[in-house]
Amino acid sequence: MKSRREFIKQSVLATAGMMLGGLDMSAKSYSRIVGSNDRVNVGVVGFSDRFKDTLLPSFKNHYKELNFDIIGVSDIWKLRREKGVKHLSDTFGHAIRGYFNNEE
Repeated sequence: MKSRREFIKQSVLATAGMMLGGLDMSAKSYSRIVGSNDRVNVGVVGFSDRFKDTLLPSFKNHYKELNFDIIGVSDIWKLRREKGVKHLSDTFGHAIRGYFNNEE
């Protein structure tokens, strides 16, 4: 059985090795990662007034530069879900899917 000192020493060495191994990744190497430049698709869970009036304007201010897009909305209330689909479709200019309980 190893002592606590030996365990801590080996843990520190292992952590240092991992840190030093990760330092050689340049910005150029990140561009070679598969999917690193793909668009991030976002789904809205709960289309409320708070989302529409507060979160959506913030999202709209930054989604192009961050390569994000809203593709779907889910709400347990059918009326809200339908309003969300219409509002988001009009806002982003493409079809938005409405989801409820794994159904479209």
